[in-house]
Amino acid sequence: MPEIGEVVRLKSGGPDMVITYVYQETEGSREKMALMKGFGPGDLACEWQQVINENNVRTKKESFKAASVVYLDGRLVAD
Repeated sequence: MPEIGEVVRLKSGGPDMVITYVYQETEGSREKMALMKGFGPGDLACEWQQVINENNVRTKKESFKAASVVYLDGRLVAD
């Protein structure tokens, strides 16, 4: 099971991302909203930095299906 704070990336590539939340099987408002968007238990919310230029860095946040994410060593998150 993935843990908050672990670093992952998409299978297709892209920036390193930090796991900020792992969706659970609870009935909380966060899980209800995620379910409406197609995410379920084990799926991830991640955060990463996007450098626009040397004076402009943006923090990006997005949710991903666990099956689309790997650890930096290539192991699947959804095992």
